[in-house]
Amino acid sequence: MSKQRNVKLWAWIGLIVAGLVLGLNALLSQQGNPLPQELTDFAEDVVATSVVELELGTTDEAVTEVIATVTRVTSTARPTRVPTTASEDIEDAPWFNDTGEGDFDYYVLALSWQPAFCETESDKTECVTQSGSRYDAHNFALHGLWPNLEDDPNHTLGYCDVTKAVIRQDQASDWCALPQLSLSETVWTELTTFMPGTASCLQNHEWYKHGTCTGMSAEAYFALSNHLTELFSQTAFDDYVANQAGSTVNRNELLDLFAREFGSEARNYLSLRCSKVEGVSLLTEIQVILKKDIAPDAEFGDLFPTDDIRPSGSCPTQIKIDLVGFDNF
Repeated sequence: MSKQRNVKLWAWIGLIVAGLVLGLNALLSQQGNPLPQELTDFAEDVVATSVVELELGTTDEAVTEVIATVTRVTSTARPTRVPTTASEDIEDAPWFNDTGEGDFDYYVLALSWQPAFCETESDKTECVTQSGSRYDAHNFALHGLWPNLEDDPNHTLGYCDVTKAVIRQDQASDWCALPQLSLSETVWTELTTFMPGTASCLQNHEWYKHGTCTGMSAEAYFALSNHLTELFSQTAFDDYVANQAGSTVNRNELLDLFAREFGSEARNYLSLRCSKVEGVSLLTEIQVILKKDIAPDAEFGDLFPTDDIRPSGSCPTQIKIDLVGFDNF
């Protein structure tokens, strides 16, 4: 009996220490300096082992839920920022100096609410590996930046100067086998944070279908995509949605919040996208219309076009903001 008590005592100690490690990792991730992956993996293994020894649940689902819960509880300081230099110096804004000029009228910036997206795509690598301390658990994540034409309501612009073979491969979702892109270490590192879909080679799809129509190089295109995602992470709207995770919000409440932050006309450029999962309407994505010319030092509120372009949404009146973890809504 004494031996059993000792085992359980050490299991509790292991659970607490591992939880503190995961919490520390969340805090350091906020500053862009996360702990080594090997250490956080070990901490999660300790949590899983402790759960079994304490008989808190022996299934993989239970272990996953406890890991997610420990991470959420210890991550009271939300990791919201990944320091970059994209907006600090024009020389670090290759899209601004790029000589290419795409034949399009405006951008659509598509940002995913990753916890809800992962409810619909649970087998994707970026969803299997999602944790409460990762950037996309608490911020809108980059889906894509899409050039569009004003007289093209069906958004058919895409695959500019792309071979038919690459188009067929892309449309078959064989993204990791597409010709690889040449990106600088800085742009790639930021992209893997802002776009968790890089784990499934989403960047290849976004470049060949959309980026090629911007007239920019891949380096400039993804530098701009990173920059816009980072700018949005600094908005009150991003903070509000993150703080409402686990709650139900009203659609007009979100649109009004956007208008209060950026001006009454701004709500005309925001589209809320939802997916129904087990009868619950989850916010999976927002799409924001932005003007074509984006200066490196512009604030997000300066980026809306002057033309009347109204995107359509797909959310009902009541919307659920999903938490990290499968079936966690």
